[in-house]
Amino acid sequence: MKPVKVNPLVRLILSWLSRWRFKPKSFSFAQKVKECQTVLICMPADVDRFIMARDMLSEFADLFHTQKIFILLPFLGAEGYLSSSSRYEVICIQRNDLNIFSLPRKKFIQKLRERKFDVSLNLDLGDGFFNCYLCLKCRIPLRIGTKRKNAFPLYNIQLEVTKDRFGSRGKYEGMAKALRCLFSENRAPMLSTI
Repeated sequence: MKPVKVNPLVRLILSWLSRWRFKPKSFSFAQKVKECQTVLICMPADVDRFIMARDMLSEFADLFHTQKIFILLPFLGAEGYLSSSSRYEVICIQRNDLNIFSLPRKKFIQKLRERKFDVSLNLDLGDGFFNCYLCLKCRIPLRIGTKRKNAFPLYNIQLEVTKDRFGSRGKYEGMAKALRCLFSENRAPMLSTI
């Protein structure tokens, strides 16, 4: 299992271009959550974090229990590390899905666009550029990830994981708790336009 690593220079250029060219639109978070039918959960590219995120996957899947869930594995040769279930379908990346810079090819992006994802959740606590870039190119309207430098426009909802949470498991538990609060039916109508 080999993580997809985007060329650092290409990543820098694409991050800069994305911020320059991307024109964000205002939206109602509550409305987006209410209309959500399809969710893409992007797993971390770090193997240790992948194992922890995989162990917590049921917690994240429970947040979207009425939606169709897809899990993206940002690895080459990852078949068999996570199997599709009745709760979600796994998307594995093949070498021919990537170009020479390890960026997703147009054909792969188009294949994902056809699934019409409404929400993406990036569980990569590190750089996670491949996941972020793919979600932006797929035009997923609600892109959620952890707060980090230069995260906008790659994410339009950023979760800040508190420093008192040690280790990846604690951070994932914090993310799940924050998302439960955001997606709870009692709080969603109170959220304003972002």
